[in-house]
Amino acid sequence: MAVKSHKLNSGYTIPAIGLGTWQSKPNEVALAVESALKAGYRHIDAAECYDNQSEVATGIKASGIDRSEIFITSKLWNTHHKPEDVEVAVNITLRDLQVDYLDLYLIHWPVAFQKGATDEERFPINPENEQVHVIDVPIEDTWKAMEALVKKGKIRTIGVSNFTQEKIERLWKTATIKPAVNQIEIHPYFQQSAFVTWMQENGIVVEAYSPLGNNIYNLPRGVDDPKIHEIAARLGKQPAQVIINWTVQRNIVVLPKSVTPERIAANLETFELPKDAMDQISSLDRNHRYNFPARLGVNIFGEKTEEELRRSVEEWKVAQRKLKASKP
Repeated sequence: MAVKSHKLNSGYTIPAIGLGTWQSKPNEVALAVESALKAGYRHIDAAECYDNQSEVATGIKASGIDRSEIFITSKLWNTHHKPEDVEVAVNITLRDLQVDYLDLYLIHWPVAFQKGATDEERFPINPENEQVHVIDVPIEDTWKAMEALVKKGKIRTIGVSNFTQEKIERLWKTATIKPAVNQIEIHPYFQQSAFVTWMQENGIVVEAYSPLGNNIYNLPRGVDDPKIHEIAARLGKQPAQVIINWTVQRNIVVLPKSVTPERIAANLETFELPKDAMDQISSLDRNHRYNFPARLGVNIFGEKTEEELRRSVEEWKVAQRKLKASKP
């Protein structure tokens, strides 16, 4: 089966399967991107804060695939939310990716940081409290600057990432261009079904990051679940393929990450899961969000108490002090 695509509110289309590049080590990314494009991928998901966009460009060039055939996404990092910094960030991304426009540009998180000493500093620290230097920049102001870059032709489509329904509705009140996409954490243990339905009913294309589960938190992953393995064995498929196609059948764009050419190719294979398999996977939902940077002290998803956030910030500060003390 050919990879399906989704129509965006900008009039462009986005392939339903893309290569994720988060947590790919710099010396692995170029080969992964090259392998993906040669295997038939036409969608690459990148971000400034992954610090590997130059390697993404190397992989694109090595693939021999014309840029016009590739849907390229990048994301605005938290240090560049002030309106005057947005175009600076986009220009850096265009330079690193060696392209003259982006197909999709997302606000990576609904949190703004004070800009550091350089554009490359990701987590500036506030010397007064030793915390990541979070500042207040209205998302409406950041969004307006992104809209201006659509008019300039540097970006074709704009969207958000890690936004709640409340934050999207807030943005709607002032937006000239509505967010086309919301890229969020979705996997069998965190399915966000009601939120996904709401976005799809409102013309927002949903993208799933960490679709197989996230292995940086040492927590159980959906791709390792016995039920997923049972379904995969029954269908003669790999567990990752089962989850990817379960996501695609929910009309969600999925962004699996791999640096192994064989797995990259296998992840692009599309097939239809029978209803009983879809239902079995749906039953695995634990409503368990893995990716929440509590150390910022910001209640991004409205799911934590002030005391939980305060404790997380203090634990992070203690860990940072220990790290500094251990350095020669």
